[in-house]
Amino acid sequence: MHLVLHALSGRRVRAIDHPAILVRYLIGIGTYTGFDDSIGLRVAEAVAERGLDRGFRAIEMGGTLLDLVHYLDEGAEAVLVVDSARMGLTPGAFAFFKPEQVESRKSLAGFSTHEADLLQVLDLAGSVAKRAAVSILGIEPESVRSGIGLSNALETRFDEYIAAAVGFFADQSAG
Repeated sequence: MHLVLHALSGRRVRAIDHPAILVRYLIGIGTYTGFDDSIGLRVAEAVAERGLDRGFRAIEMGGTLLDLVHYLDEGAEAVLVVDSARMGLTPGAFAFFKPEQVESRKSLAGFSTHEADLLQVLDLAGSVAKRAAVSILGIEPESVRSGIGLSNALETRFDEYIAAAVGFFADQSAG
């Protein structure tokens, strides 16, 4: 809603309603210095660089995970978070799932901007306002350690991850 101040007629304020514009986001999370933990960032970066982000915005979120809350409000139609996820699969395998289908095994001392858990952040967003529909593309890492790059298991399947992420939004549009 926009407010407009009329210069004439006693300067009253009236609201102008615009149709809601819903946005869809592909959000890659992780850290570039965490080797395979960088896969979400790298997928979002490649989608944007290759111009494949049609009908959605690709965002690299390498900072604090709490920044994710800004993209989860009712103005978002759909959000796909791409991240490394230990799911017990073969390294390089990937799966789509909803946050409510999984539980975190990450042990945290509390809730802070220095350490975060994706599921905790999604819970926080849902407690503050109506949260957008969120899906996760989890990619099984081979090695999460200090270093730049990707393991061979993820590097060889990189284009598959991009196709899966872009395909997610194509399926959303078709369905």
